[in-house]
Amino acid sequence: MTEYKRYVVKRGDWYHFQRAVPAAYKSVDRRRWVRQALKTRDFAEAVVRAGEVNRRVSAYWASLVKSGSAHSNDRYRAAIDLASVFGIEYRPFSEVIQLPAAEFVQRANILAKNDPENPAHFKAIFGTEDKPRIKMSALLAEYEKIAKDETTGKNADQLRVWRNPRKRAVANWIKVVSDCHIDDITQYQTLDFRDWWLERIEVDNLKPGSANKDLSHLNKMHRVVCKFHRIDHIKPFQDTYFSEGIEGEKYPFSRDWIETRILPGIASMNDEARALLMIVASTGARPSEPARAPNEKFRLDADIPHLIIEPDDKVKIKTKYSKRIVPLCGSALDGARLLVGLKKRRYMEKTSSLSAAVNKYLSDHNLRETPNHSFYSLRHTFQDGLTALDVPDRMQTELMGHKFDRPVYGTGPTLEHKKTVIEKLAFYS
Repeated sequence: MTEYKRYVVKRGDWYHFQRAVPAAYKSVDRRRWVRQALKTRDFAEAVVRAGEVNRRVSAYWASLVKSGSAHSNDRYRAAIDLASVFGIEYRPFSEVIQLPAAEFVQRANILAKNDPENPAHFKAIFGTEDKPRIKMSALLAEYEKIAKDETTGKNADQLRVWRNPRKRAVANWIKVVSDCHIDDITQYQTLDFRDWWLERIEVDNLKPGSANKDLSHLNKMHRVVCKFHRIDHIKPFQDTYFSEGIEGEKYPFSRDWIETRILPGIASMNDEARALLMIVASTGARPSEPARAPNEKFRLDADIPHLIIEPDDKVKIKTKYSKRIVPLCGSALDGARLLVGLKKRRYMEKTSSLSAAVNKYLSDHNLRETPNHSFYSLRHTFQDGLTALDVPDRMQTELMGHKFDRPVYGTGPTLEHKKTVIEKLAFYS
């Protein structure tokens, strides 16, 4: 504490703090001297208190410099820090004007005593600094600045290893959802991201732990950055992890729930999403498969109406095993007719928007059997139906688009044979 002795001066019997404003801060602090009574006659105590005052003054100057930054994140953080220097908590203006009269007057008095013409002071005390708008693409960089304890002491290679899984999680989110602002993320988008991972676990035979790493990194970075910048959020990644079992968690709807709740309850859903849900319910297809299929892949005038799932110049499929022909029966046939009759289809290139829209509708209309059920759960219902019917493994893989693990002989099940199975599992109005 001896370095603070030079800031201690005696006036009469009492000690005071006195420090000249450094040249580096004269542009933001117009005073020549910073003076404050230390309220003690004991020199040793005065030195201790001078150190405390000096820390607050130094934080004040640093905050003033930040408040002039071109970066909105720095300005917002500066307002929070300045409020702390003044001994109050930073609150948005919408909250400040609702404070009890005594607390509001207290803030006004603080401003009156601390250079009221300085706009940075007003913003800090009355909460008028704009909140930062941080996009997902900037989340990792912002997190690194805040959580320095996680990277301190790491060499270049260790930093690369630390960053890579977090960069991958952010890149996956942007690819599946969008490069949205972190305060705009909804639980529907998180469910959509979870559905995307669920499909990857199933198709690519991945472990749930891979998905959980993404969800864990995104959850922590989002939570820490929002907390640091005082950004309100709804904890969108909470309760989204997969169990670490071999196959991961699956939440099939009960057939009764689909028949009596979902299908009768989607009348007000937008036509394209409703049509695709109807198709998925009675075919077990991945939602992206009928969503991306052009109209000519729906053969509705054939003796057995069907959907051809195959790649072309515009359409990608998950794996070579996804290529197949699926009969359309019951709600799937009705949905296909509705789909091909639409003048415009919005989800062909934006299947993530499809899942988000359907999941939001299911939530808003109380059509989730449990909070863990989602659009993709319809596919698990279909798979359970195949198991309940004791459908042979090869037929199951042909209908679900899975890999058949034994040597393949012959041409496989015919369209007629597939139809006899799907007719038993389709939903009819």
